[in-house]
Amino acid sequence: MMTNLIMAALISAAGVSSSLVYNVKMEDNRMTNKEVFSLEDGKYLKRLFKMDFTYDAQGQVTDKKTYVWNDARQGYVLRQVETFHPNAGTQVE
Repeated sequence: MMTNLIMAALISAAGVSSSLVYNVKMEDNRMTNKEVFSLEDGKYLKRLFKMDFTYDAQGQVTDKKTYVWNDARQGYVLRQVETFHPNAGTQVE
């Protein structure tokens, strides 16, 4: 929930009013990566952010790392790390 709010704020701050496009990578029916782009002028993709997911042996998400695209560096920069503990909830760093 918190990440959704952060991503909505980042998208809003970036002035994105166009459509969003997603690229999802799956391994063993688990989403390991989700990359989000904005569609500009109906034909150009602009990187916005990506999320990487790590799973435990039971198939539960244990970590989610969120990166935002940095135009100056031409690469992703780690913005947030969430660690999930089945009995303790979520810890955001």
